[in-house]
Amino acid sequence: MDQEILETLAHFQEQIEALSLRFHKLKDITYQLYKENEELERENEELKSLLFKEKAEEAVVKKEGYSNLIRIYDEGYHVCPLSFGEKRKGDCLFCLNLLENQGKEK
Repeated sequence: MDQEILETLAHFQEQIEALSLRFHKLKDITYQLYKENEELERENEELKSLLFKEKAEEAVVKKEGYSNLIRIYDEGYHVCPLSFGEKRKGDCLFCLNLLENQGKEK
């Protein structure tokens, strides 16, 4: 009977050691995933800030482009694709339509 108790205790000890080993491996994997998640979150924030910066710059470029079209039109030139850059005599419905549509996109 003493032998049986010792064998059972030895068996339990082996199981505890195996569980402990599995626990440490799982803990290491969890730590690696945590670090990777932190890195991905940081990278995501950087990419978001770049994206918003590019969108803001794009909006400025569009606004400047629209302002340039108005300036060119006010100087007496066509801005419509049909006659772009040609001297204009009076108003051009195509140019006015283009400017109106560009203004709505802003």
